[in-house]
Amino acid sequence: MLKITRIAAISILLAGQLSWAQQIDSRRQQILKIVDEELNEVSRLAKQQNYRSPDTLFRIAELNLEKGRHWLDYENERYLKLSPEQRRTVNRAQYFKNSTLFFKRANAAAQTVAKKFPNYKNIGEVYYILGSNYREMGDHKSAERFLNLTVKHTNANSLIRAKAELTLADYHYNNRRYKQAIPLYERSISKINDKWWTKESFNLAWCYYRVKNYSKAISLMREIHQKSASDKYIDYRSEVNRDIGLFYAEANRLNEAIAFYKSQRIDFTKQMLLIADKTMSDGQFKQSEMVLVEAEKYEKDVRKQAEILMAQLQLYDRAKQDAKHLRVAEKLVSLSQGKYLTAEQNKVLVFQIDKKAAEIQKTVVSKTYAGVRKTQNLKADQAIKYFGLSALLNPKESPEKIFFQAETAYAASRPRGSLDLYIASFDAAKKVNDQKIQAQAVEGMLSALAAKNLSKKVANRYYIPVYQRALSVDQRSARAKTIYEKLFNAQVEQKDFKGADETLTLFAKNFPQDFKIQEAMLAKIMDYHRANKEYDSVKAYVGRINSGEFKVSKKYADALRSLMTKIQIEGVQSSLDRGDKALALKGYHQIYESSESTPHAKANASYNLSALYYELGDANKSYLWSTVALNEMDHKDVVKFSGSFLTIASGLFARQHLSQSADLSHRLLAKTCRINSSNKPNFYKNAVFISLANKDIDKALEVRQQAKSCNIPDKVLKEVDYELLKDLADSNRWSALEQIIGELEKDQLSSAQLIIPYEKLRERLLAAGNTSQAQAIENKQNSLYIRATRLKLDIPVEAIDLIALRKIPNIQASAQRIEQIKLSFPEASFNTALKSKLQALDALTAQVDAVAKTGSGKAIVASSKYLIKAYENVAKEVRDFVPPDKPKEYVDSFQKAMRDVWLPLTNHANKLKKDIAVTINKNSILSEDNFDVLYEDNFANVRYFDDEEAVVMQREGMK
Repeated sequence: MLKITRIAAISILLAGQLSWAQQIDSRRQQILKIVDEELNEVSRLAKQQNYRSPDTLFRIAELNLEKGRHWLDYENERYLKLSPEQRRTVNRAQYFKNSTLFFKRANAAAQTVAKKFPNYKNIGEVYYILGSNYREMGDHKSAERFLNLTVKHTNANSLIRAKAELTLADYHYNNRRYKQAIPLYERSISKINDKWWTKESFNLAWCYYRVKNYSKAISLMREIHQKSASDKYIDYRSEVNRDIGLFYAEANRLNEAIAFYKSQRIDFTKQMLLIADKTMSDGQFKQSEMVLVEAEKYEKDVRKQAEILMAQLQLYDRAKQDAKHLRVAEKLVSLSQGKYLTAEQNKVLVFQIDKKAAEIQKTVVSKTYAGVRKTQNLKADQAIKYFGLSALLNPKESPEKIFFQAETAYAASRPRGSLDLYIASFDAAKKVNDQKIQAQAVEGMLSALAAKNLSKKVANRYYIPVYQRALSVDQRSARAKTIYEKLFNAQVEQKDFKGADETLTLFAKNFPQDFKIQEAMLAKIMDYHRANKEYDSVKAYVGRINSGEFKVSKKYADALRSLMTKIQIEGVQSSLDRGDKALALKGYHQIYESSESTPHAKANASYNLSALYYELGDANKSYLWSTVALNEMDHKDVVKFSGSFLTIASGLFARQHLSQSADLSHRLLAKTCRINSSNKPNFYKNAVFISLANKDIDKALEVRQQAKSCNIPDKVLKEVDYELLKDLADSNRWSALEQIIGELEKDQLSSAQLIIPYEKLRERLLAAGNTSQAQAIENKQNSLYIRATRLKLDIPVEAIDLIALRKIPNIQASAQRIEQIKLSFPEASFNTALKSKLQALDALTAQVDAVAKTGSGKAIVASSKYLIKAYENVAKEVRDFVPPDKPKEYVDSFQKAMRDVWLPLTNHANKLKKDIAVTINKNSILSEDNFDVLYEDNFANVRYFDDEEAVVMQREGMK
């Protein structure tokens, strides 16, 4: 209770009145004027009574309370007229200062009565004033205390007590003390039947609901609704309409709720949805489900049914009831297709279906139910259905959704079902040219086809449709090659030779050089036709082989061509099949010499004669018949058999028939010069290199000149030119050398390869005494090296060594200059000389680092030799230096100080030795300077020298 002295109370009571005449409306002015007149009179009387009359003080409290309430109403109106922004910035207390002042005055008077006159007959009403004041001022704890005192000190039938109980009931209700609130509400509203009865009864109805007395709650709600129609009461019908459905739902009397709403012509579906949302938010999923199911049962309007189903969808999603969620989703998809859903409902439906599909698929893929087969299948079925629904809602995404169905089936170890879905996904993606899904579907099909739990019998039915689809998107990969074979074998097994022919044709087109597989496929098809005596088909395949559509080996091609030349070649082929090469030779000679043989037969016979003589080891005849075959054959046949001719030419070289090998290679180049042939570069290289091996440089240059018009890749031309340059230099063919160098120098990418050929030319000029041109070439070499480095070309090691070793004389000179700097006293001279030596060492180190960056092993070793020696010499000179004409103490001190100089130099020299040793061993560097950096001078006895020079083998294998 507020403590207040008598003097303070009197001071408050007699405080001057506010000037309200200009601040308040006229109606309130009249009321307040009457109150002020009485208050002035009562205040004067209280003063005369020296404030000893509780009745007078009580009346002062009542009048101040009355004024405070009027002012509070007025201040509330003013405050609520402010915009939200203004309310956030103004001082709220300033807006309510007048009402606060009168409430405080009323409190002061009532507190005085309560304190001085505790046995006052109207003390209960005094407590009520205090409780009301504290409530108005926001002190609810004090308000409750005084209202409880009011109840205690007033008659059970008094109106004041009823008002106090009503206020206390509100406090209990707001603090969720529903059981305590109920009796207070019941007693008070039975006595107070004013306009606020509906509001207080509404609170009581909610208290009944909270304690699960649903019958009373519903009954009272209906009474409130009925009385709200009268002007005598505050209209609470909208609140009842909003909440009575929830009460009916909890009472499991939803049919009555719907009847009530219908009787009021209220949209019962809207109300039921609100109830469902409320119960769902409270986590009462079963209650929410019951409401929605009941609403769905009674609602006949399709669009409102859609609203109910959308609410059910959200409910089952939150409640994790997938089966029910799926059932509702299927209904909604049907409504969506009937155009009964709004755009927003469609958006939510798509989201719900896609989310649920992904969630359930994840459980299937993660093997969560791998040990519970029944559950795993159930989940897989659900995910597949969801993806199907998603496809219906988004037809453009149908290929992807079907693919997800297939993935789900595969994850659930149902390969057969996944195969059907993968195929469907592929076909749907093909219609819209979705290459990504096609590729993914192929991967899935192939994986499913390889599943361990897919029976062979079932797999056989899927081989052809799966492999055909796989090849439709990938025809040239390594995997495609395997698929061609599998598809072909499946088609042959099922006697689908038309399909097998298509597969063979496509394979030959995409893998023309894979003779082995083409032969195997042709053999199976032709064996089938020959077994069935379908010779026209056999001849057709032979014709296609002869035309080059199919690529086969020499032996197989000969066998097939023998069918076309009939008796001429059949006997010979039979001899070869029996291994009788002598008889085969005779037969081929007869075919070639026969006037009846076709040009193709002659070409075939001469080619086979060259091959047979090669196999028999007769190099001369093999060469002879190769030249005949090249003359007889057209360009296409030469290209077709170029690999075999290349083998013969290489064999001639290996048997030391260099001229014949070079000539055959040259003829092959001439025959294929104007047409495409993958072996043409090899013909060119062989013709040149073998001529060089045969010491026939003129022939090599002739072939080189001819090759310029043969469309040989520049890379190959340059490769041959680089090799030619070596032989031209060795043979002193300087004019040809300079000509080729000049041509190559126009190509910056040849820069690295010209450094050594230029060196040969430079050495010749030096030998001839032409130092100026030799110096010009050296400058050009340096430029070529810089360009090659800038272009990051592969520089020959010999060229790197050449350029790098040119830096060694400068390094040697720098090392000598360090030695020329002598240490001497006096001390200033010594320090100057020592500083110069150390700076020169740093400069020398920088020179050696520059050499190291070239990557030349020889130059690195050579430069390191001088650097190590320089460090060792300086360290030794400092260590051994003795100041002349100085006492022993000075000399000892000096040498001790110099230890900090020469010891690090010695350590660094040792480190350099270790580093260069590691570099030599790691990079296998062979240099004459290796010994100098790896061994001390006293190890000279371990160095050996060969009296004879090493011998280098030439290209042809001779010395």
